[in-house]
Amino acid sequence: MKTKHVSQALMLLTMTTFTPTAFSVETPTEKSAAITKATVKKGSLTSMIADSATFSTLTKALVAAELDGTLGVEGEYTIFAPTDEAFGKLPAETLTKLLLPENKEKLRSLLLYHVVSGKVLSTDLKDGEVKTLNGEKVKVDVSDDKVEVQGHKVFSADVIATNGVMHTIGTVMVPKSLDGFAGLDD
Repeated sequence: MKTKHVSQALMLLTMTTFTPTAFSVETPTEKSAAITKATVKKGSLTSMIADSATFSTLTKALVAAELDGTLGVEGEYTIFAPTDEAFGKLPAETLTKLLLPENKEKLRSLLLYHVVSGKVLSTDLKDGEVKTLNGEKVKVDVSDDKVEVQGHKVFSADVIATNGVMHTIGTVMVPKSLDGFAGLDD
């Protein structure tokens, strides 16, 4: 009797082992996008940027540079966020070239040139230089009625996220390390 049950169990096990099952195959891009979406916290800088129609190009660039996860969960940051209109001022081939996988580090450098460590409100900004996350510095000018970064006016300041603050600018700032790359210059 025990042998009969063991034989049935082995047969059942064999059938389930070799019976095909349905499964989905994800491409690496789909998988990384799914992981990023799962890790980006609601209300974070990445989430706010992605939810705004004004920053679709910045959103695309953050994903291509794999910075969306960083600005979506970790630390506290201040971003001087260029609008779609700002990216539109770049030569068309420049953005296309920056978004190529082989230029990911250049794109990261460009984007990190817009990010400073910590949550810095416009009222906390002072005249002088601030070190960005790409290692280079940007010049900040503050007066009673305006804030400028690298000579470009901040026109929407102090948009608070769960992990930092966003200030909107109408230009893409170019670090010295990228001057001349695919028509970039500041």
